[in-house]
Amino acid sequence: MSSVAKISNDHVPTDPRFPFPTAQTRCQNEPSRFDFANGDRTAGGKDTQQRIEEARTACASCPAATNCLLWALVNKQATRVGIWAATTPRERNTLRKRIADRLGPDWVNVLADEIKARRERADAARTHPLTVTQARIVRLDREMNGPMPCPVTPRRQRRNHALLAAATKTPRPTRNRTMTEATSSSSARASTPFRSSPQAASG
Repeated sequence: MSSVAKISNDHVPTDPRFPFPTAQTRCQNEPSRFDFANGDRTAGGKDTQQRIEEARTACASCPAATNCLLWALVNKQATRVGIWAATTPRERNTLRKRIADRLGPDWVNVLADEIKARRERADAARTHPLTVTQARIVRLDREMNGPMPCPVTPRRQRRNHALLAAATKTPRPTRNRTMTEATSSSSARASTPFRSSPQAASG
């Protein structure tokens, strides 16, 4: 089965691993308010700019804005125009580049794996709930150490390995003379009788 499915009105392939938000939103009830043929590249002047700002304002209070933005970033071909999660096409391209710099060129699959793992943990929590003791340990760990960090990217793993290798590298052994050794050496030299060289004796 293909990793993409056609679910948009324009028959543009979209990634099924990132479902489109199903909440009832203004963009579904009033799609023309968010439909701009050229996004922020249009030459419509102040009127178009005002419409874009109105669409941004509507997106700002939308409960599905986070999932909408994720869907729009992942499905580039389906969101080449229009306002999605208060972003224009140019802004979404900038966000995609930033994510690629942080997670690598395969960032879509990285995000999909993270979402899949999160869902599996949630399903496991529902089917196999923690005991009272385990729940207390988890709560104490969060209070002491904070939330679990995000998955480490391959680039960050290599950097961490390099730092760990540098930190655990065995230093070259050096001989440090203690105060006792220095005192003993000085006493030994002082107790040794003076012996003149043969040349001095013959002179």
